[in-house]
Amino acid sequence: MKKKNYSNVNLTCAFQNTEELSGNQCLNGVFSKTDNGFLFEEAVRKGRPPRNPKLFDGKYISMVKMQNGRYQCHLKTMDKGFDKRTFAEEVYQEIVNALKIID
Repeated sequence: MKKKNYSNVNLTCAFQNTEELSGNQCLNGVFSKTDNGFLFEEAVRKGRPPRNPKLFDGKYISMVKMQNGRYQCHLKTMDKGFDKRTFAEEVYQEIVNALKIID
């Protein structure tokens, strides 16, 4: 995942159900670039919303944002007969990459 920062832009939001965003609210939608800045349009929900959206999905771990605003890392299943040192280094590197998302 690549990040790009845009400073001094106007953001217009079109919400389906909410008027204001709370600090820990997570919405699904689409960002569009406009002449005056950016537009975010919240997607219409079909069924129940996902409980904890994935922010990072790697080979060894995945990271989700829970409904209370906290982050949680999940270790994926491992095959037998792996090199423990290499495995530990690769898991560490994925955790570092996952944490860059929430900076």
